Amino acid sequence: MSKQREPRPVASTPKRISGSLLGRIMGRLRSFYCPNPVFDRLSERFGDLLEKLGLLPREMDDPGRPDQAVGAAAARGGEPGGDTDVLVEDEDDEWAADWNDGDWEVEDFDRTYEHPEGVILVVTGETGAGKSRALQRIFRNYHNALGDTIVSVTAPSPCTLMQLGRTLLPELGYPIQRDKKEHLIWEDVRRRLDEGGKRVLHIDEMQHLPQSANRDQQIRILNTIKSLVQRRENPLLLVLSGTPDLADFLRADGQVRRRCRFVEFERLQIPSDILPISCTLEDLVRLTPLKVRESVADDVAPRLIHAANHATGIAVELIWEAIDDALRAGDVELRRSHFERAYRDRVSCPQSRNPFVVDNWIETDPTQILDRGRMEDPTGRGTTGKASRKGSGK
Repeated sequence: MSKQREPRPVASTPKRISGSLLGRIMGRLRSFYCPNPVFDRLSERFGDLLEKLGLLPREMDDPGRPDQAVGAAAARGGEPGGDTDVLVEDEDDEWAADWNDGDWEVEDFDRTYEHPEGVILVVTGETGAGKSRALQRIFRNYHNALGDTIVSVTAPSPCTLMQLGRTLLPELGYPIQRDKKEHLIWEDVRRRLDEGGKRVLHIDEMQHLPQSANRDQQIRILNTIKSLVQRRENPLLLVLSGTPDLADFLRADGQVRRRCRFVEFERLQIPSDILPISCTLEDLVRLTPLKVRESVADDVAPRLIHAANHATGIAVELIWEAIDDALRAGDVELRRSHFERAYRDRVSCPQSRNPFVVDNWIETDPTQILDRGRMEDPTGRGTTGKASRKGSGK
């Protein structure tokens, strides 16, 4: 793809920056969201489901979807993302399977129309793909339309149905009663959702729930999920986000699968996502006093995709950390060396395994970015117990 922008000259005089200004700049970076096809399609999907449940007027535009490409991608004449960033699946046609299985009874039809079912939006992707950040951004964009009807929690790890119910109740304004049994806790959850007028319930890291459950417990989990969306007076949009294992678990039950709409965040690819990531880097740098040469952005982008284990959220976090390193050093130009130090500080790997240092970076192990426990000493002499900084963009 041809470049349409002339390279800008970059000053070389170091600039010292105060701690308070650094904090404001980094806060601005973390609040900025670069539009991309994943975000656009997920936002559109979320809006469609809200409309289906009667939570939005049909003429309302999707507040989360930009009309056109912006920033560096537009300047380069490209799109802010690839063509296969997200997979969307509908399984509406599987109602027939439930009919054949006897899931619906004739006398239930009137009640079904009187109290329409809710829908389950399942958002999956590998760790660091950016799922949670995208959803939180969408929730903020729809806040004017939905107000306080959205509840969002994170499933603890490890997690049981009782622990998840106890996590939800305080968010619904209900005190935890530890002597209550599991089924009573979930009766309280359903009642508080109705009484509080909650119409969107988001549970992040939902894969934690079935991970350690036996078969009987998994059946109870699936039945509980169904009970949240079945024949409610005010139908609920249940948003479940997690790793791909979550989708596999939900698809195993035909009745749950019929109620689900699946959105999958795919891994970044080389070379198709090099330009979008390069443009994202340039867009983020524009929010700071720094400059970055287009040639540097293009050189860093494929290394960045590999270093982030092909996860969008981790790639953005590494850009933040490289910018932070450059600002703290008083530099005015973002260079590959800033990414080298950001990656070293995060992973504690020797130089020979740093993808921003070596020429054969494609041979380095991309999964070391996910190692939160046992870190290698950068000198190569042994291990260290120092924990890396944990990011927030899954």
